[in-house]
Amino acid sequence: MNKHKNSEHPDDRKWRERSRRFMRFAANNTPLPEILFISTFILIRWWNNSDFSYPSEIFLPIISFAVLVTFIFYIYRFILGAGITAHAAALALSYLLYVFQFVEGTRSGKFIYSLIPDNLSTPFVRSLILALVLGLFCGALAWILSKLIERFGFLRQLQLYKVMLFAVVFIFSVQLIRTGARWAEIRHQLSYKYPVPALSPSGSQAPSNRPDIYYLVFDRYTSPEVLKANFNFDNSAMVNFLQSQGFVTRQNAYSNYAFTMSSIASTMAMDYFPQLEKQFGRDGRWQSAAPYRFILNDPPIAQVLSGHGYDFNQISSWWDFTRIGIKADDNPTRSYRLRVLDKNFYLSDLQRDIFFKSVLSPWLKKGATVGDFGLLKYDIDRNPAENFDAQMASLKAIAARGDKSTPQLTFAHLLAPHPPYIFDKNGNSPSYDVESNDNGVDESVKYINELTYINKRLKELIAHIRQNSPNAVIILQPDEGPYPKQFRGALSADRYYDPLELPQKQMKQKFGIFASYFMPGVEPSEVAKISSSVNVFRFVLDKYLGYDMPMLPDCQLSGGNKFNIYNYTAVNDRLTDSPLPAECRRYE
Repeated sequence: MNKHKNSEHPDDRKWRERSRRFMRFAANNTPLPEILFISTFILIRWWNNSDFSYPSEIFLPIISFAVLVTFIFYIYRFILGAGITAHAAALALSYLLYVFQFVEGTRSGKFIYSLIPDNLSTPFVRSLILALVLGLFCGALAWILSKLIERFGFLRQLQLYKVMLFAVVFIFSVQLIRTGARWAEIRHQLSYKYPVPALSPSGSQAPSNRPDIYYLVFDRYTSPEVLKANFNFDNSAMVNFLQSQGFVTRQNAYSNYAFTMSSIASTMAMDYFPQLEKQFGRDGRWQSAAPYRFILNDPPIAQVLSGHGYDFNQISSWWDFTRIGIKADDNPTRSYRLRVLDKNFYLSDLQRDIFFKSVLSPWLKKGATVGDFGLLKYDIDRNPAENFDAQMASLKAIAARGDKSTPQLTFAHLLAPHPPYIFDKNGNSPSYDVESNDNGVDESVKYINELTYINKRLKELIAHIRQNSPNAVIILQPDEGPYPKQFRGALSADRYYDPLELPQKQMKQKFGIFASYFMPGVEPSEVAKISSSVNVFRFVLDKYLGYDMPMLPDCQLSGGNKFNIYNYTAVNDRLTDSPLPAECRRYE
């Protein structure tokens, strides 16, 4: 009886044997271990950035590195033969090329670069030479390993090849499961679609006045009051200039939300987001920003205005939330483009970071083209200063266009005076460290230097728009104020950019914004009634397009830290030392 129970059908044995042979063949003769190995690191990168990145963003890096490691493996296999030797060399070199930026910065990497003649020392040549040196080094180590295995029997008994294969498959499987669990945790956030309200003009006839509308977000440009109190800087010259151009400036203005994604999204949705807290506020301690990103990708105000014949222009920043995936009629400043067979792929921040830190960055920038046809090339790699200049030029081009028969909604997210502090007060590259620290000078000096130059460029832009498009609505309204120093240091789920932890002075700095509006044909006393960022497009629809849009209360809501971005708390009382308006409670 037991013998019968343990017997196995011959066909089953054959199938199992064929399966084992196929797996041995695949492992010995294909780069499967290398592909799984590098894919593991890419999955880890997505997992660590899954609050701001979509799962689909891993496919392009995985495919790109799969091609690279396949090429590496077959070279080693041709030279060293099948088995552990080729795989050991290929795995080592694949990893070193994946973290190539780190390798370049080591003492050995710098030494190799110092040996290259200056006339040949381009990023592509340097990276190619260093990659060849690394390839020889990894191949030599793998060859030595093979000789040791031949010489010492106990190494053969360890079956190092099977150990290596098991380890690669195991860590990949663990990370794949971890990635799948993370996706399952946030899947309903990733699939969220903002319900745009069905709005229609209150009048029976379509409005005849359809002005161009410019929504200009100079990120972290704070209010005159905060500049005076926290930075000892008098910005009255800018206020006076705007007043001379017909602008009305909100005094002591605060953003509705403390961070870019929620602040701009609420302005363009013309509403607060209590429904997001209801849906996602209890979703663990690490939430995804995908619902905000959906709003930014297809802004409700753009959808409403498209019904009135407007085109939507997105003047993109270097941040992917306001750069890629946008449903705009024109997006002239998108950057970080990868061309494959003349098809354009604009890299997300995660993809750009993965490529930038690997050997693929200098190689793809060198690329291969035939005339204007891009076989494989990474281009439009604008740095922050170049991106800012491209944005300003695009805004001026829109204002100066010859055919103004089609009204335009133009949204520009300009990451200045947001760090890195790429300009000194004269617009030159600073001599100090441009990051958000006190290296060289105190960060407050870096901020004011850049703001001083931004003021100059902003005046030029406003004058240009007013001259070329005098009837245009101009909304100058930042998203947030500058980060206080309390936001520095080690970040974790228990400590990460939480405005609720700030003293009042620094909380005012984080929420304070410089908000100023030009509304042609509307009395300044009426414009002064715009009390909140969330109301500005409600006001525009009401005054220019015949909508009856009630104004919402002015509420300042802290969205918790990065790990709890849908847990809102009204903080008006802490900012103003006045009682919290009862109507703001419903938005918590």
